[in-house]
Parts: sequence; C-alpha cells; structure tokens
Amino acid sequence: MKITYEGFYGFKNAGDDAFVEISSWGAQKFWSCKNNVFIGAQLPKTVHAIKAKSSKGKGLDRVSFFQELQNSDYMISAGGSTFSKLPFHSNKALARIISKYNNKLKLGAMGVSVGPFKSIKEEKQVQKYLKQLAFISLRDQRSYDYVSSLDLTANVVNSFDLAALMPMMYNYTPIDKSVKTTAKTIGISICNHEQYTGGDLLKQTKRNSYFKQLIDLLIKQTNYTLKVFIINGNESFGDTDPTNELLAAVDPKRYSIYPYTPNIKSTWDEISRCDFMISTRLHASIFACYANVPFVLIEYHRKCSDFLDDVGQHKALRVMDGEISPSETLQEVVRHLETPYIAPKRLAETIDRSLLNFTQTLEK
Repeated sequence: MKITYEGFYGFKNAGDDAFVEISSWGAQKFWSCKNNVFIGAQLPKTVHAIKAKSSKGKGLDRVSFFQELQNSDYMISAGGSTFSKLPFHSNKALARIISKYNNKLKLGAMGVSVGPFKSIKEEKQVQKYLKQLAFISLRDQRSYDYVSSLDLTANVVNSFDLAALMPMMYNYTPIDKSVKTTAKTIGISICNHEQYTGGDLLKQTKRNSYFKQLIDLLIKQTNYTLKVFIINGNESFGDTDPTNELLAAVDPKRYSIYPYTPNIKSTWDEISRCDFMISTRLHASIFACYANVPFVLIEYHRKCSDFLDDVGQHKALRVMDGEISPSETLQEVVRHLETPYIAPKRLAETIDRSLLNFTQTLEK
C-alpha cells in the first residue's frame, strides 16, 4: 500500500513538521504501511524515517504530487486547519480530479479542523470535497459536530490533534522539575495572524500589546528567564518580526532564543524542559500540554479555543484573546509554578481520541 500525504508541509513550521513524522510513524505502526510519501521543499528531520519527495522550484510540488498520486492507494490530508477553503489550484482539488479517473485512489483526512469559512461559496466548495472522502477524522468537537450534520458517505471519526501522540511516539517520560534549583524558565512563542489573512489588524495590535505588557510585568516582578521559540521560521510569514518586537525592551540577559529547526524532536525536548509556556502559536502550547508543562494559550483563532475546550484547560489559565489583564494572568502563572502541576482535565482522553486517527479510519 502506498499513501501520499497532503498538508502544509515544508514551510518551516514546527507544528506542521510534527504532523509529518506522526503520520508516517502511525501508518507504519497501525497500518503496517512503510510507503508513505511527503512532498515539500524543506521537509523536517525526523527520528522515524519518512519518504520525502523534494520539490524545489515554484510549481514543482504540484508536479511531484501529481506523479506520486498516479500509483497511490490513498491521498490523506493529515493535520491542521486545512478545510476552510478549497482553491482550484490546491493539492486537494488536483487529487479530486485524479481520483475520478483512477478508481484505485481513495481520499481521506485525519486530525483536521473544518471551518471557519469566509463565505458560503467557500463552505459549499469544502462540503463538495468532503463528499468524496472515504474517511475523515476531526481534531475538535466543533468540527466533528459540523461534519456529522452533513450527509456524507465517509467514515466520520471524533478524534483529536495528531500532536497528542508525540509522547507515545518519542517514548517520553515527563521531567521531574520539583528538584530544580535554577530559575524557572518560561517558554514564549508569539505569532502574527491578521496581517497574513486579511483580518482586522487592530485585533493583532491589541493582542501583541497584551503579550508585551505581560512579558514586561514578568521581567519586572519575577526572576524567571525566558526561552523564546520561533515555531514558524518561514521568511515571508514566520514569527521573527513579532518576536523581535516583543523583546525590544527586554534585557538580553533575561532571555534566549530557540530558532526554528527542522529537527522536531529537538523542539519537543526544549519545550518539555520549560517550567511554563505562554504562547500565541497553537502548537507551542500543544507540545507543552502533552509534555506536562503548564501553559497559557492566547486564543487568536477558533482552533485555539476548540483545543482548550476539548482538552479541558483550567478556567484560571484561559485568557481568551488577551481579554484577562496582564497582571491577573501573571498572578496565575506564578501560582501554577508554585503549586504541584495538575494537567488539563481531559488530557488522557484526548490522547485516546488522537489514536482514533489511525485505529478507526483506514483498515490495515
């Protein structure tokens, strides 16, 4: 069996990088399939081997994708919020055309969100694509409820984000930080959103101002050090600019920067060593969550709120889209650092649900 995976791969985003390794690892472990192909110019470095198809050069990824689909049994969209629109030039649109004359090729999706949609037209296009899927597993309850309301022949599974399987994949044992003698380390990850999506820039400005105020208070009122993660290292729409703005007034002695690396395991390890995580980037908080690191996730997008709802994040650590005052937020950070950590209420349940991406979708 051959599977060609489709997603936002090869664009220097650690969250999407994780989907690559987890998808290949899971296919081998649960489906006994080692012929798993991923296409992208800058695919990640993984612990578990992946079959990478490099596609350097504009448009060559589509050519490689087309070639691989000719003899694939499945094309699977794996991970991410990839179903909010369906451009005519997208991989999904190409796969849909190929599947019409290649009866061998089946389409599927796992660990994905559906919506939000900017227009009825985009929603209808996505619905049309979903009707051609053999299976789809959703990573949040809201998406599952929505897809379940559609009249689909696909196997619809109430699963979870693929990254919840990282502890299992890496045989991870949570680090005991109770004997730590050095200053507490706070992981930080910020990103911009609206300027890349045509959204309301005032929301982005307000959110980043909240984050900056929180960091300023943290530096002034505690002896914590910051470990600042560039989760998205893309030169065009990555996290470098907002990170530099966030740190502009911070003493360089109080922080270190962990730049984007294609080595997923390295990023996971560095986040797991933190004592707390404060982030806008969804997968900075997801990595922290499943490494048993307490975290605050700023809910800049509905996918963040969906994750926090589903995992059962403690109410005291919900700041919405920066709607809780920076001083109150800092008080909660300090309180959670000074008391034994209690994981989100549905942590184990969501790991079990994430396994359904493999155990309840494609048969071995």
